Amino acid sequence: MKRYSIILLCFAFAMSCQRNYKDLKSPYQLLHPKTTSVTIIKELNDFNKSAENHTILSHLYKTNLNLTSAVLKNINTTKPVYVASLNTNTSDYVVLTKNDSSIFNIEAIPNHITERLKDQDIKKVQMDSVVFYTKIYGDYFTVSNNLELLKSLNAENENTAISHLIETSDHKSIASFVTHKNSELISKLLFDKNYLIKGTDALLDINYTDNSVSYHGVIKSTDSSFISLDGFANTIPQTVNAIKIAPADTKSMVSITYNDYSNFTKNISKINKINVDTTHTFLDFSNEMALSDNTFILHALDTDLLLERLDTKTFIETYRAIDIFEFGDPDFFENRTAPFFSFNKGRYFFAYKQFVVFSDAIENLKPVISAALNNNTLANSEAYRNISKNLTDEASVLIFKNSEALSLLYNKTIEGYDANALQLVYDTNYTHVNGVIQKFKKKAKTNVITEAFSTELDATILSTPQSIKNHVTGANDIIVQDVNNVLYLISNSGNILWKKQLNGKVLGQIEQIDMFKNGRFQLAFATANRLYILDRNGNNISRFPLKFNDKITQPLSVFDYDKKRNYRLLITQGKALLMYDIKGKLINGFNYKEASTITAQPKHFRIRTKDYITFSAGKTLKILNRQGKDRIVVKDNILFSGNEIYKYKNTFTTTNTSGKLVQVNTKGYITKTDLNLPENHNLVTTSKTLVTLSENKLKIKSKTIDLDYGDYTPARIFYLNDKIYVTTTDLQAKKVYLFDSQAKPIPNFPVFGTTAAELQNLDKEQGLELITQADDKTIIVYKLN
Repeated sequence: MKRYSIILLCFAFAMSCQRNYKDLKSPYQLLHPKTTSVTIIKELNDFNKSAENHTILSHLYKTNLNLTSAVLKNINTTKPVYVASLNTNTSDYVVLTKNDSSIFNIEAIPNHITERLKDQDIKKVQMDSVVFYTKIYGDYFTVSNNLELLKSLNAENENTAISHLIETSDHKSIASFVTHKNSELISKLLFDKNYLIKGTDALLDINYTDNSVSYHGVIKSTDSSFISLDGFANTIPQTVNAIKIAPADTKSMVSITYNDYSNFTKNISKINKINVDTTHTFLDFSNEMALSDNTFILHALDTDLLLERLDTKTFIETYRAIDIFEFGDPDFFENRTAPFFSFNKGRYFFAYKQFVVFSDAIENLKPVISAALNNNTLANSEAYRNISKNLTDEASVLIFKNSEALSLLYNKTIEGYDANALQLVYDTNYTHVNGVIQKFKKKAKTNVITEAFSTELDATILSTPQSIKNHVTGANDIIVQDVNNVLYLISNSGNILWKKQLNGKVLGQIEQIDMFKNGRFQLAFATANRLYILDRNGNNISRFPLKFNDKITQPLSVFDYDKKRNYRLLITQGKALLMYDIKGKLINGFNYKEASTITAQPKHFRIRTKDYITFSAGKTLKILNRQGKDRIVVKDNILFSGNEIYKYKNTFTTTNTSGKLVQVNTKGYITKTDLNLPENHNLVTTSKTLVTLSENKLKIKSKTIDLDYGDYTPARIFYLNDKIYVTTTDLQAKKVYLFDSQAKPIPNFPVFGTTAAELQNLDKEQGLELITQADDKTIIVYKLN
């Protein structure tokens, strides 16, 4: 009887357990209490096909699911599959899912051995060298490589912490990762910042395409301990602004924000277990700190107040109109940013708008300045804009990595993944997570502006840099003069090829001629008392330079009447004109009768079959023939505005001081058109395009552009690749503007520049270059793609 009672009791217990399993709502209720991570696969078939070969997910697959791959590939289900691990120090796993008749067809698996264990509803399966065990718990199919672990599954010992996270997962996501207390499962998705999940529970819902992984979820503390993310306790996430000054080619950036630095520093001190520094510093006037490659960025609430607190500073130099200082306390930042990042040596810094940027070397600061001045920043990069829709404006932490930094993280070469960001938004007791790792397919570059190079001269630049033809390469180089009257030839890659000492300032533009008619160009120009012709290497040609006792008052004019390279060199001296041939001999057949002082460089125009030499002298527009005689006599006086004379629509065109367009035809008739220009204005034309600039109004053909108020250089026209371009520089704002012939601004302009600019195709490659100055000694060249 006693034995019978025991049998009944055991039977009743067994039936109770069976009923308990039948009552389970989800398989994860069976998870072992010591479970530390769970991968929830919502679409197993898709996951098996794509994840193993996915650039990013393959790492997670091989790290966390490699042992279970043989099992997962043979499970046939559309229900969620749960893959659980007990801890990172063992390889034990459990796989759980809803059971059905076709869930695991062992007989269809080749090279397998199956054994049913005695007295247990457990099957042992061996596939090649892989051994695992299966068991049915009520409505659920379970698999494990550890027999004792499989036998210990019991809903009475449910891991509620894990279950609660699973229940909050997004059922529409392809997969979810759940971790408990510092699991390695999501380490790479958090960009290896393990301090973020130490002592926490975390849930990440995963979606992916062939070229991207996006994820969102939460991180929460598992107990009352103070974790790293509690550094943001009693603070409010702020807008991440560091992306607005970090260069577009930034490899890695970590930004942390706060609305109250005093609360933040108290929290950091508690995390790092150091004494709280209650001293008020310049950091009190900030709401964001960021480490961008090798620079430390502060976003200031009030830049002036912050700089006032930076009292131990010494001016070092000015770079592109931005002052760089030496900071007297370079170790100041030590222990102020851990555990989020480490920055110890802030020896130099500069301030720009709402930012103060530090680094241990001045050369690290200069690219940041250049990028900021040209808006070539991370925020404006196509890669970052492409992922910004996955992110919120405010965040406690933002981590960005390009493909190079991501490759270091994954310890393998990952190409093309240049749009990767992790965002953490702290809230009371938990932190929201947004992340995206994305292969960025760069579009064909159109109107992208990059800095090609900059070259510093020995002294202040005297003349506006100009391009000249390189007959050796067929490309173009740059020539420029400094205040010591040294002439420089600079290659289209920024190297100084030679320097030549001149006796004075070059007047106007340097001309190029082919005096030997062999395709090799020489440089022709005048100074106040010399007429120079130099070869490609900067050497004087033949009897040049010619010396003059009387002062040369206008730039050298070079005429090639019939395009046969029989050049004429015209020298202006006050009221007089002297014509020379290419050998430096005076042309006796040219006889100009002196009149008033010549006030504009003589120019040669051909209209139909006739040649005209034209210039202003006093109030008269002089129009001569090749011999220096009057070809056309203009009877009316003109109060010249100081603008040059152009050939526009087959007329000799300029403006007067009344702002009127003055046009003289080949019969000497004058037409005046009121352009409503003030006395101080600028005119420039091609044969068909007319451009004016007065105050802040730039007019191209019939269209007017209202520029910001400033101090503008005269507009310049360039005709390149069958297209008209117009440029002007605001000297106050240090901005170079570029427009097309329809008065439409070229994208990504203005760029930083301090002088008038020239547009040219320097290197013969697709895309033009814009030549200007970065400061009084430095030429800067931008590449337009």
